Amino acid sequence: MNSELTVAVHCLLYLDSREERMANSEQIACSVATHPARVRKVLSLLRRHDLVTTKEGAHGGYQLKAELSQVSLGDLYRIFAQGSLRPSWCSGSEHSSCNISSNIPAVMNQIYGGAEQQVELYFNRLSLSEVKRLLRESEQGKGEDSMSLENQEVWLFYTGSYAESGEPGIHLCELRRSTGEMRVLHGFSGLTNPSFVALDAMGLRLYAVSEQSEGRVAGFAVDPGDGKLTLLSGDKATLGADPCHLALQPGPERHLLVANYSSGHVNAYALESDGAPGDMTSLIRHEGSSVNKERQESAHAHSAVPSLDGRFAFVSDLGTDQIVIYRLECGQFVKHGTTNLPPGAGPRHFVIHPSERFAYGMNELNNTMTAYALDPEEGRLEVIQHASSLPDDFQGENYPADIHFSPDGRFVYGSNRGHDSIVRFHIDPATGRLEDPAWASAGGSWPRNFAVLDDYVLVANQYSGNVAALRRDPENGRLTPTEQSLKLAKPSCIEPLSASLAAGMLK
Repeated sequence: MNSELTVAVHCLLYLDSREERMANSEQIACSVATHPARVRKVLSLLRRHDLVTTKEGAHGGYQLKAELSQVSLGDLYRIFAQGSLRPSWCSGSEHSSCNISSNIPAVMNQIYGGAEQQVELYFNRLSLSEVKRLLRESEQGKGEDSMSLENQEVWLFYTGSYAESGEPGIHLCELRRSTGEMRVLHGFSGLTNPSFVALDAMGLRLYAVSEQSEGRVAGFAVDPGDGKLTLLSGDKATLGADPCHLALQPGPERHLLVANYSSGHVNAYALESDGAPGDMTSLIRHEGSSVNKERQESAHAHSAVPSLDGRFAFVSDLGTDQIVIYRLECGQFVKHGTTNLPPGAGPRHFVIHPSERFAYGMNELNNTMTAYALDPEEGRLEVIQHASSLPDDFQGENYPADIHFSPDGRFVYGSNRGHDSIVRFHIDPATGRLEDPAWASAGGSWPRNFAVLDDYVLVANQYSGNVAALRRDPENGRLTPTEQSLKLAKPSCIEPLSASLAAGMLK
């Protein structure tokens, strides 16, 4: 990307930070560590587009004229960097005897032109005030991993639940690390059955399904000061039944992916500039069935998980015993492949290992966890192993549910509803195989969902109506039940805030 664009962003943000929003070119050049002549060239173009003005005299300089909220990265991109993705080609003239060589310039420029269009659309949604916020959050989070501040005493997490629209269904809660004690800080009502919630990468937008026969999805702004939620632009219909899972596509396209269990639909939404779910860009309905006549009479999309680079989506279909793999192309699901599981497995939740070499899934109907080999470039999955989620001596009814890694990626955990336990497996780093299973009580009945922190696992026990705190040994990954439990009606999901954002809220 053209570096002049970066200098232009710096100039405007630097002027905004100054008293009277003014500085001379030497001051700006010093702050950005570049030559004043280069800064003056950039400022000249900014002035031409009425973003800055000049003030003459001994105390003069360049003065910011525009408001940051009114200037988008797209505006600056069109001034400084449009066309920078298209290089000059010298691979052959149109009269060349090699058709490949002579056609490369036109074809590659077409490809780069399409890429630039996507970059510009993304930049249009980012105002400079948003860039300023991102920089501030980045500064707060330097050197911190997601939930691993060693000295932080209090951690924060959101919970989703099954609740009527007039009842609080999403709660912000705190965990006191020294004791495991928990309490509710805030509650949000207005959404029916917000059974699954997910935060964006910055932790400042929360998304929730509304799990009902006419499904809906909603987005919320998270107040960085106290974690309270504000609904963004109302909720959106999913055109499917009982949405039960959602996830945000990484990368510049920024789509929200939703899985609808009862109808077998998966859909995608573009996001508005404020992060609210916007237009639905794709709607796919799975077809098929499998051997369990009660639970697999039709397709049941149970989760839609994007690849770490945002190019693919892996949809676990409990009804067809398949992981259906899609390419994500401009918000569209494009069928890419399938990975079949044993008949009656019932794949439910799915996670991709940070190494991107492996992936793991929880199977609801045959009490197994599956390890997969993953090819992230080609978007392919191959089954490595099916491991029982239960101890050999358990004979009762059980339905596995959720799955998560430890922060260091050495262990993977799964929840068992019926056995009411959390199983821990060690991951062989060379082969991806699951080893050395160990079980701990979930601290309640029907552990639908859980979250793994450094030295705790928090479990949402739906039937017993509580969130249980289990101690976790980071060295061996083993869990120990505690006496600590938080009463909540029908909790179904736990989403931790990043340590840096939580620290800001607790100041």
